[in-house]
Amino acid sequence: MTMQCWILGLLERGNICKTRSTISHLKIMSPLFTFPKTHFFHFAFFSYLLNISLLFTGCTVNHISYQTPPQTKELSGINSIYVNQFKGEQSVLFNKILTHEINQHQFLKYLAVFPEKKDLNAAVLSVEVSRYAAHDTEETIQQKHISLVEKKVLQDNPAGLNTVKRVFEFIEKSYPERLIKRTLDLELSFKIINASGDKTLYLNSENASLKQNFRGEENILLIPDKMDEIVLLAQKLIQKFLDRINPEEQERIIALEKGTNPVPWTLGMLDFGHPRIIRSNHFASGMRYDLALKGWNYVLFEPRNYPESESFFFNDDVYSRLKRAGLPHTTLEPLLEVHDKSFDRDEINIILMGLIQNQDYKNYSQIIKSHARVSQNIDRLNLAAAHYNLGVVYNLRSELELAGFHFARANAYNPHEKYSQAWAEIQHLKGDYNPLDELMDLSVESAGTLTPPGGALLQPIKFKTP
Repeated sequence: MTMQCWILGLLERGNICKTRSTISHLKIMSPLFTFPKTHFFHFAFFSYLLNISLLFTGCTVNHISYQTPPQTKELSGINSIYVNQFKGEQSVLFNKILTHEINQHQFLKYLAVFPEKKDLNAAVLSVEVSRYAAHDTEETIQQKHISLVEKKVLQDNPAGLNTVKRVFEFIEKSYPERLIKRTLDLELSFKIINASGDKTLYLNSENASLKQNFRGEENILLIPDKMDEIVLLAQKLIQKFLDRINPEEQERIIALEKGTNPVPWTLGMLDFGHPRIIRSNHFASGMRYDLALKGWNYVLFEPRNYPESESFFFNDDVYSRLKRAGLPHTTLEPLLEVHDKSFDRDEINIILMGLIQNQDYKNYSQIIKSHARVSQNIDRLNLAAAHYNLGVVYNLRSELELAGFHFARANAYNPHEKYSQAWAEIQHLKGDYNPLDELMDLSVESAGTLTPPGGALLQPIKFKTP
């Protein structure tokens, strides 16, 4: 038995199939729209979950609204702009972006012809691409791979019989890895004069830069097109320029990240976000920044409370990560006894207490559980989200050192263009960033390894090895 009619009914309600020809086509494609009865109920169940998710998501506030001030007195009354010239590299492309953005603007009108000199509400704009760079450099770096090798060794016992013992050994191997460094740098200079041409109303530049590193063949295959990224930079700069000359006060919205906390039994389809991050987002939306900052910081350094469904698996990758984390040999070696074994939340503490010394247990149990946690990716995404939200608020409060630090940390946990671009914008605001300077060792990757600047609400705990 099938549930073909139900699917067609959904399509009809969505105004997708209104005609006989459309329905006939769907019948021809019946294998795509025909489900076994059991599959239908699974589909209906997950559709129900999706609706619940959308309902709760719609009720969640995850953004900050603020007002941008109007433009300077010199531009008071200007409501239309004529683009007189746009020169420099890729000027034709950027001019199209400018025209599009002006046409989308609420308070400014794009003029196709030169305005009359007596028109006091019109202005003439000239733009120059004063700095342009978009290039990739490739190099090969030596990486170190740590692997765990199992050996079987014959041993004598008091009974005179040979027994086989499992012995594990860490093997370090160096291997070459491709690294592509991408540098994007763009500066647009804007000049606005009145229609009569006898007065300069506005003169300023907008710039943005981005330095990205792509490692490994998989990441290199997914490198976005350089021109696509340049277009996004140009669009961002032009939007900033239009905000600065905006004749009216305008509301701006910055989206906050909600983190992740998938409901286990929904196979990841239902995710309301991290509860504490969501709560802190509510504080930030209500301009209660101090409470929001404390909440996000707590997410960064709170003790890890693992859910009942959590499990811990000790495979080769876990041991490699623990070795790179600096666990001493006296702690790491006893852990090899549970190689390829898995434990639930109630078992893990008992197992660790039985394998390692009491003092080492106090120092390293959290590190061990963190690296062995099956769902550790959830922690990584939540830490990145909390860091990003902290950076957003510190930026709004003009605390640029803290903002840059948190954007860099967000990128360290979850490398993403959104985080690296936010960090780069902070460096521009500080006036100490030049991605074209080969001697400058400042990058979002290096910044993500720095210690917190003064003023951070909490400092991370560093575990020292004996």
